[in-house]
Amino acid sequence: MITNRRKFHRIPVEEKCIAKIDGADLECTLVDQSITGAKIAGLDFLVVPYGKPLSIHYDGEVFEAIIRGVTRNDKNEMLIGIERAETAEPDTIEQDAMLLNCFIRHEGNLMVCIPISVQADQRVLIQLWDGMQFPISFSALVTMNRRERYQSLMKGSNLSMIGDLYGIKDVPMSQLLDALFEFEFGQLSNCTAKATYSSI
Repeated sequence: MITNRRKFHRIPVEEKCIAKIDGADLECTLVDQSITGAKIAGLDFLVVPYGKPLSIHYDGEVFEAIIRGVTRNDKNEMLIGIERAETAEPDTIEQDAMLLNCFIRHEGNLMVCIPISVQADQRVLIQLWDGMQFPISFSALVTMNRRERYQSLMKGSNLSMIGDLYGIKDVPMSQLLDALFEFEFGQLSNCTAKATYSSI
């Protein structure tokens, strides 16, 4: 069992590759590798859950992997951390905890949405939490990992308005922030967003 993945040196690379996820071929960039995993860039638009399986195809090589985390680099680009499937714990399963979500602005607040497809005019068809779908400009989408979202909710969002739009009722104000976060990202018990934010 691998207990400290950081002991394996990461080698910086800049290789174009294909990530195969749920039958889709997505162009992206492999930015580093180690014996146990890698980081890939260029998939900011994905709605990413912890433990999601995928395969990486580059330079004639293919390896199966599992999504483990989402961070930003010094250029503020999202990087998706993946672990090679052969080094993963055998009981690893996809959890009810998103690592990355997309949002749109509504009356000054960010509301979660799901990108469905990119259209010919470079707009993105999105779906809201209530099932409504419509196209918007790609530049209007805001991508956040769970730590960034928890931080934004802590720093002045109109929690009551967001809760009303999501249909979250009868939740005390003292618990509303966590309820909103769990609506968007899954159970707090499955991720470290709250603990990470409180340690900043």
